[in-house]
Amino acid sequence: MADPEEAFFYHALNILCRSDYSQINSIRKKFVNWQEAWRELGNHKIDPQEEHLKLEKAGIKIVLRENKDYPALLREIAHPPFGIYFSGKDIKTLKNPAIAIVGTRKATPEGKESARHFAGRLAEGGLSVVSGLALGMDAAAHEGCLDKNGITLAVLPGGLDRVYPRLHENLARRILDAGGALISEYPPGTPIQPYRFLERNRIVSGLARGILVIEAGLRSGSLASARFATEQNRDVFVLPGSVKHPNYKGSNLLIRAGAELVTEPEQILQDWGMLPEENKSEIRSDDELEIVAILQVLLSHKSPLEIDKIAELAKLDTQTVSQALSLLVLTDRINESPLGYSPKK
Repeated sequence: MADPEEAFFYHALNILCRSDYSQINSIRKKFVNWQEAWRELGNHKIDPQEEHLKLEKAGIKIVLRENKDYPALLREIAHPPFGIYFSGKDIKTLKNPAIAIVGTRKATPEGKESARHFAGRLAEGGLSVVSGLALGMDAAAHEGCLDKNGITLAVLPGGLDRVYPRLHENLARRILDAGGALISEYPPGTPIQPYRFLERNRIVSGLARGILVIEAGLRSGSLASARFATEQNRDVFVLPGSVKHPNYKGSNLLIRAGAELVTEPEQILQDWGMLPEENKSEIRSDDELEIVAILQVLLSHKSPLEIDKIAELAKLDTQTVSQALSLLVLTDRINESPLGYSPKK
């Protein structure tokens, strides 16, 4: 375990280096520990103990990579943070089994509802939910988890003294009040920079056993998170959507590249051995019945049908039909045209 005073010196060096990972990494390679590094490189304008007292007053802890409370999964990734800043009631929440849920900031109402549904059900299944507190899908995932009294972790792209975006200050407070946590690799006072969102994404995926992508466009940061997850040997799950909608172009590409397609949260719980045995056959039969109902509707009509019409005839909700149609198109079982969907001849 790291000497508690090591955190003082790491924090001071992190401030001195302005959280430049490559610079901090270079320093760590040259010295036995952070204290020695500070003695050689320290700035007399920064008092390590005084800066640490500021953290304590703000209720922020530092967990160094050598500390037993540092998340084991995060320690395994490429370029793990040398230390993370933590604000929350219980440091042990970092060790809970978790799933990351990510997606576009410009989420559709249906997409946000899917994020809430998945997050809530996965929380009920025993998982913490990790996301980035951003607008759109991130916020919906945090909210869905909280609505089911779950634990959710928000990883910020700046210091913990400033919630970003400011619009989500109340959401951040809800997360803390419910026993969750705010996490960052940056000291308080660190400004938001575009490249820090990418750095943040490796931690979002690194804290979790797997990642669920909901609505990712071709230029979505969620694709970067999925790439990090793949490199970190994490499971990548994707909720499919309409091949016509720009919010699903990146998502559907991930499926084609080998990510696991899911339509219900129970499928993830089943993959991870967290679903009660009595529920397993029910998942498979529900999915199969929906597919069969949709195919029967398409086969009974000579002309292509739009989603709304298929949903009406199959007596299913539009979101379920949209996901099922995407699966059928991706697996080359039906045709899609500007006029709608039709069965393969």
